[in-house]
Amino acid sequence: MKTVLTKVLALILVIFMMTSCAITVVSAQDMNYQPQCSVEEAIAQAGSAAGKPIATNRIYFQMPRLDSWYSKYGVCQDRYYAGIYWWSGSAIPQSYPGYRASVDHYDQGVYYADIPADVINVIWNNGFFAEQSANADVFDQHCQTKEVNIEEAYAGDYDTLPEGSPNQDNMDGCIFIVDPDPETTTSQYIPNRPYSGNWYVYYGDGCYGSYATTSKSFISYEANCLNPDHFDDNGNHIGGNHIKAPVAFVYGDADCDSEVTILDVTVIQRFETGLIDRFPIENETANE
Repeated sequence: MKTVLTKVLALILVIFMMTSCAITVVSAQDMNYQPQCSVEEAIAQAGSAAGKPIATNRIYFQMPRLDSWYSKYGVCQDRYYAGIYWWSGSAIPQSYPGYRASVDHYDQGVYYADIPADVINVIWNNGFFAEQSANADVFDQHCQTKEVNIEEAYAGDYDTLPEGSPNQDNMDGCIFIVDPDPETTTSQYIPNRPYSGNWYVYYGDGCYGSYATTSKSFISYEANCLNPDHFDDNGNHIGGNHIKAPVAFVYGDADCDSEVTILDVTVIQRFETGLIDRFPIENETANE
């Protein structure tokens, strides 16, 4: 059984590597769902084509605690994901909704993207494009932010960053938090409720505030964090409640990181040679 399992997992891994950045189109009634590769894959490919690495800045995004943002159409490997799109600069996505953002803190809905440093504006979204769908149930699941400015982050640009961002030329190290109330549009392409929001400095573990850690106004994570529910009475970080996606077993994911990578081969080899007696997962699926 272990030999059969090894061959199956190896085949899955080969297929995964051969199609890592392929663009697929999956129909859902009259909606176009176009997941593309991850931002990291896109940047790596663009850098390879250019013959040199592409400079990037890391920006963060928290998916709002709203059911509409957690669409069944925006799921990858049994997890909800955020999409990010831009139309100027390097490595421009071929189509909307753009690239998959990476997970920073899944339970709290925090994602990040290392985008090219020459990108000026982005749109965050929930991973699919409803386009002109006449089906209200489909169209209402398409959520996105308005056009978000990520350059010239000087004091006064955002009232949530009184001293500007940690990097005065961009939002590197900052997180975009969506306003809870959507705006209204009559566009047949944009959702009828695009969201605006504001930038904050990201402290990690889902926490954010208005001041960089190097600022004289920064006292501590607990004191400056604008979501104080993340701390208990003793000042220990416990995290906030957030909508969780339906997490299921990912076949071939031997190291339980929700991805099928070369690291899974190492785990399988250790299992085959007897260095470990089972895969380090929470259930028995991989051993069946």
